[in-house]
Amino acid sequence: MRKITANYIFPVSSAPLKNGIIVLDDTNRIVDIIDTKNNFKEIENLEFYGGTIVPGFVDAFTLLSYSNFTAQDFNECATGNFHANLKSKLNSLEADLPSVQRSINHLEAFGTKAAADLFPHQDSQSKKEKSKVHFITPDENVIYQLAGNEKSHTNSIALINHLMMEKCKIESGNYNQFCIGTGSLGTHQKLSVFEEMKLIQQKFPKLPVWEMIKWASFNPAQILQIDNDFGSLEIGKKPGLNLISGIDFTSNQLTNQAELKILI
Repeated sequence: MRKITANYIFPVSSAPLKNGIIVLDDTNRIVDIIDTKNNFKEIENLEFYGGTIVPGFVDAFTLLSYSNFTAQDFNECATGNFHANLKSKLNSLEADLPSVQRSINHLEAFGTKAAADLFPHQDSQSKKEKSKVHFITPDENVIYQLAGNEKSHTNSIALINHLMMEKCKIESGNYNQFCIGTGSLGTHQKLSVFEEMKLIQQKFPKLPVWEMIKWASFNPAQILQIDNDFGSLEIGKKPGLNLISGIDFTSNQLTNQAELKILI
């Protein structure tokens, strides 16, 4: 058993807990979450970290097999029906299988525990099975749209990342469908949900960091139907633990000095 605490833990499915304690079994599955009511006491073998513990990230949009899909391609797809344009563009590209492992390495290095891999090449499967990241191919009923720009459907993912923030109308969207996703090594230098969070915060400074964390974990896990294990800190789940430092609790924002540390 491991017992881990921090200045705050943010289960995402509920409000942040000051000095809450997460208890993990030997497989890193959560067996208890203790609300100390801010009455923190030393406990034997308790690990303390400075910052806020959040679930491992769920990347709603990766294109592991297509590092040749560029930022220009993304912007072209964003004009009109994004989902249909994306499918058409990827069908015209050859898969770049040597880049698959590099893409996986990025996701693992930046705290992603689950990811949607769109239009995967069958030869990428063996590499994904060896990864620490849980990969899922979205159901055909899941529609990808740009956050706040298109009429939402029941099973739609309202995608947000730095490539489309100029087009994004977050004030008019359904926040429960907003999901942060990266893309390919052709659109991003780093496949990092955390880097996307920082860029989104810079663009929308009044956006609460707690809402962004939801977009990076809880929302995509629910829409992709993997919330039985991922997306929130709850008993019985195995979501992974990330530690974020550099949150301004007065303004509820990520600061420019915000950093990420992977705990589990």
